[in-house]
Amino acid sequence: MDQKINVLIVEPGKEPRPATVEDTLEAFQQIVGGPIEAGCYLPQRVMLVCNGEGKHMGLMPNRENPMDSGDFIAGTFLLCSFEGEHFASLTPAQQTQFQAYFALPASEGGGGE
Repeated sequence: MDQKINVLIVEPGKEPRPATVEDTLEAFQQIVGGPIEAGCYLPQRVMLVCNGEGKHMGLMPNRENPMDSGDFIAGTFLLCSFEGEHFASLTPAQQTQFQAYFALPASEGGGGE
């Protein structure tokens, strides 16, 4: 069970970045800094996975919740695809779309290729 998947990691105040991570509960918990909450289903079979206790833990506001304007996601979150009940890698097209979707409003200089 050493499977790795391609995800996007979105940290407060930073541009989304692609990463390859272990497909384990522990790896996801380490990224988001606590218990995971998965269930914000986005277009193209993309799932947003965040810290379910983020707001209660006082984590920094990150991005607006795409499913509930007026609400926000606290702390680092990640985006992955899913197949049935299993997490899966994002495709290159999904990565491109969601890097743009979650890009910072005021870009501070060009990073990346």
